Amino acid sequence: MASIAVTSSDSIITVGAGGAIWQYSEASWADRQSGFSDDLNDVAFLDSDFGFACGESGSLIFTDDGGATWDYREAPEGARDSNLVSAGYYNPFRMFAISSTGQILASTSQGGHIWNLVEIESQNYATSLSRNLNSIDVASASIILFTGPSNYLAVSLDGGNIVSKSILPEGLSTSFNDFAMVDYKTGVAVGDGGVILWTDDSGKDQLIGFEIPDYNNFGEFAEYADDMLLGGFLATIKIVGFGILFGFFIGTVLALFKTAPNSLKQIFERYSLTTVKTLGGVLSISGFYLLMTGGSRFGALGLDGIEYIYTPVGDPRGFGIFVLGLAMAAVGVQFVLADQKLTGPLFKIRPLNSIATVYTDFFRNTPLIVQFMFIHFGVGIGLKIQKAYEGNFGDMGTDGLDYFFFGQSAFISAIFTLGLNSGAYQCETIRGAIAAIPTGQMEAGRSIGLTYMGTMRLVILPQAIRICIPPLGNEMVNLVLNSSLAMVIGYSELARQGRLIIAVTFQIFWAWGMVMISYFVITWTLALLLRRLEEKTRIPGLGIIGGD
Repeated sequence: MASIAVTSSDSIITVGAGGAIWQYSEASWADRQSGFSDDLNDVAFLDSDFGFACGESGSLIFTDDGGATWDYREAPEGARDSNLVSAGYYNPFRMFAISSTGQILASTSQGGHIWNLVEIESQNYATSLSRNLNSIDVASASIILFTGPSNYLAVSLDGGNIVSKSILPEGLSTSFNDFAMVDYKTGVAVGDGGVILWTDDSGKDQLIGFEIPDYNNFGEFAEYADDMLLGGFLATIKIVGFGILFGFFIGTVLALFKTAPNSLKQIFERYSLTTVKTLGGVLSISGFYLLMTGGSRFGALGLDGIEYIYTPVGDPRGFGIFVLGLAMAAVGVQFVLADQKLTGPLFKIRPLNSIATVYTDFFRNTPLIVQFMFIHFGVGIGLKIQKAYEGNFGDMGTDGLDYFFFGQSAFISAIFTLGLNSGAYQCETIRGAIAAIPTGQMEAGRSIGLTYMGTMRLVILPQAIRICIPPLGNEMVNLVLNSSLAMVIGYSELARQGRLIIAVTFQIFWAWGMVMISYFVITWTLALLLRRLEEKTRIPGLGIIGGD
């Protein structure tokens, strides 16, 4: 085993190779399966319940039940292939880990859901100390101690932003391996060859001292913030660009669904009444079977009364079977009772329109921030796409186009959320534009031999898209502003970078002011491009453009 942690007077957790986790409790050892095969190097606990372990390939796993079960935590971009060698857990909002190559990972979120690489100011804001490390000890909320080979002992007084090497006794040559601290000031460091060093001041270098940045100086504040804001600016443009394209595609498809004219009556009136009734019998039997199959699963959920509205969450598969069975049974009964003219109420249903309506109603009537958290943390769509890609094409590395598209699960989830949400709104805009095209144009297209879809593609849609550019532009600007909500899933766009800047500098006015200006630059530029596009694509003679 590689590391051990005492979690209570009668409980011990050890971790080791191949993701092994063993717990000693009630005078016996139990194998706690982590579900991961990478070697685990260290484990740290806050109390008897909360702890985390780290290891190879950026492995971070968390427990909130004393080590009985473990959940995966995603390492930050740039550390997913790193060998994490040591962990420190100081309080619910201060968790740290280090890699063997000098990276410092920090989490300030309860439960360790979000991890970031510390930008080390003493290394010109690099994300690595550029040296090998052996262990970390978190002495307080801000004081961190580091050990490493080649006489390396260092301390940071500000959570890893500035790391300074400690002065050691002359003639010493060793590799330091670990710290043991009595409190945030007093402790010992141990190294090869039986070396033990004592400190009563957190290993601080009293001769050199530390330089404290003056963030009350706007120039120094801007120097610290500009790189972070630039990264957030580019990250925002990245999800906005793909979100607009994805949303436009979904909106166009849904608009075609909503304007599809074919009802069940138009689809089935070409068949004989006997065929319709026979099909209705098959649908009825199948529908009632699915209805009973899906409904029989709900009792196991232990719900009562109004709680059954949460069935889609408790048993999505069972609910889907139930709804499909209900739809098939209703349509089947209508088919069985049909007359020669197919005049029943369900024959007026337009299937494609109904599908699009359900989609738009769902995404337009639930909060976007909840959609972000459900899609990323609940469905885990970003992580699933990452794993599917690596399963088919292998490791994506840390650069290149594959990493650009699939390297960060929060990026994938953000694109899906923004695209799915915006598509619901763009659908209604495009549908309205299609409805504004005179019906005679569809009739003219059909009269020259075009199919319905051919007429839509060649005649109707080109005009409808040109008509709806102004309202689509407004929706795209809203998409830019809504992208700020991606901060809740840990994506490093502008708003999240603003929060991180404030956490270090405490300059609230300056930080949010610079974030606002950055958003304005994006939206204003987008508005200018859309205005230019509108002028270039305006249909001559359509609309009122002015007068005396």
